[in-house]
Amino acid sequence: MGKLPPDELWRKHVTKHFIAFRQSGELQRLRKKGLTICGRKKRYSSKEWFLSFSKRYSSEDYREWASECEAVGQRFGLASWTVVCACLVSGYEPEKEPFPLEAQWPSIRIVTRSNDSDFLIRLAYEAQRLGVYVVQRQGSVENAHLFASPVPICQLEPPPMPSSLPPLADALYIRVETPIGYPPEAGCRLQKEAGRLGKEIARRLGYPVQQRLRSSRLVSMASTLKVGETLSRGEVYDIVDDVYGHEDLSDDRKRRKLVASRRHRLRKRLVEPYQTDPSNRE
Repeated sequence: MGKLPPDELWRKHVTKHFIAFRQSGELQRLRKKGLTICGRKKRYSSKEWFLSFSKRYSSEDYREWASECEAVGQRFGLASWTVVCACLVSGYEPEKEPFPLEAQWPSIRIVTRSNDSDFLIRLAYEAQRLGVYVVQRQGSVENAHLFASPVPICQLEPPPMPSSLPPLADALYIRVETPIGYPPEAGCRLQKEAGRLGKEIARRLGYPVQQRLRSSRLVSMASTLKVGETLSRGEVYDIVDDVYGHEDLSDDRKRRKLVASRRHRLRKRLVEPYQTDPSNRE
């Protein structure tokens, strides 16, 4: 039997916390108290649970009980909704739910140092479309900056693009937050996903997104191939001599074509991304 994936190992680890809560006696105590406050003898079905949300939270006694559930959940490392649902929802199996059952879970944040309001609105809009939170940082102070709207974001017109973009280093960077004990292997997967999201948001904002350059002999030849320089007449022959030496000249034409091809490929990868003007975007 092979090893479980790192994220599945973490899920098994968190499930142990829920089992500990269930065996502690706290579940039975909170369930009895919660049902009494709700005026019920039986737990809610899933449908009843969602339909009764407003009625439950209109009760001060229920809100106090929910706060008590949150405190118990913190002791066991569980989210408050995990404890509440375990008490009051019939057939609740948190390991089968799409929501995290732990009090702390991994997250990805977009952090920006910009204070341009037009840029922040567009950044928050694009981040929310991808399910990522934006944090605005000024020195050591951080504030959440969310695109607030009573209308679902899919139904909104995109806010206008800012008239100018701040430097990418100040505009955004990615922060991955993981709880203590989270498997490093699973953290690597999260970092990879964070990198993908960061590039996608940068692209949507109009920044040139560079392709990842893998280590290769071709990249190390950039100086020899004089990438980014305009060659004078006949200078390509000097490059051919530097690369191949004074060998048999029967393949001279083929070598010149290969040098030109390599220069073109390296220029597209190393030079052109930095010459793109981010203001020239749709």
